[in-house]
Amino acid sequence: MADAPPLVFESVSFTYRGDWLQRIEALKDVSFTVPPGAAYGFLGANGAGKSTSIKLLNGLIHGHKGNIRLFGQPLGSPALRKQIGYLPEHPFFYENLKVSEYLRYLGKLSGLDAAGIVRGQERVYHLLDLGDLRDRQLGSFSKGMRQRFGLAQALLHEPSLLVLDEPFSGLDPLWRARFREILNAEHARGASLFFSSHILSDVEDVCDHYAVIDHGVVLESGALDQLLGQAPLRLDGTGPAPGGAEIHSDGSWHMLFAEDRREEALAAVAAAGGSVLRLERQRQALEDYFVNKVRAHHGAGGAFSAGGAA
Repeated sequence: MADAPPLVFESVSFTYRGDWLQRIEALKDVSFTVPPGAAYGFLGANGAGKSTSIKLLNGLIHGHKGNIRLFGQPLGSPALRKQIGYLPEHPFFYENLKVSEYLRYLGKLSGLDAAGIVRGQERVYHLLDLGDLRDRQLGSFSKGMRQRFGLAQALLHEPSLLVLDEPFSGLDPLWRARFREILNAEHARGASLFFSSHILSDVEDVCDHYAVIDHGVVLESGALDQLLGQAPLRLDGTGPAPGGAEIHSDGSWHMLFAEDRREEALAAVAAAGGSVLRLERQRQALEDYFVNKVRAHHGAGGAFSAGGAA
């Protein structure tokens, strides 16, 4: 099914046994769809249900209720798994193997022939600066180097769907920027991306769709540009100011208004005899939106009191 969404969760619930055999409800009727070719950010704080969802879709844990479909098909097909590149939040590697050995082994598991393995190795060596490290054992790698190798093995076979759990964890600013560039390039190649993160600026830079999950419940999902488009417009001007404008000390002024009041605001400026210096959208930071959405859901992160709990 070439046009089928690469990933669909349909009323998925999952529980597990916690301390003292207590049942923990990790996911509660979770539904979302990753459109074909999308770069999808799965947003949530620690413990929200992101990693549980990712482990379920990769078949690492079982026992959920509801339906999970990959490319229009139910879970379980080995052929489907070959279309996925996966980077766990806490990857485990055979530390006695060298980079080149491990990539060759994983390439065979992904169905690549000998020539395809070599091509894939050279590609990820270049993308992630691993060429000089190809003969290093993975046990000698730092956290950031392990993360680079983790992304390399996920990209090796040019998967149709990249599933990445907190891919920017442990990276310095330079490598976070490089990872964003690589993910954008994979997206441009035609791969669909699905990654979890609480580093929300990275989601803004890479993704075109999003979902917010909190305590196992999806609070909202949709197109990212529609969310960011909810931010108000700001008009900066000079000369006579229309009513409602905020006047600055130098005589200039500005006013904020919603998109649907754009024409009305411009008409008010013209009627007052003012001049428009700049008209731009006030960028709504996804982090601010996320924090407010989660706070509204369960009251987390309330106002801090220096005197202790209220």
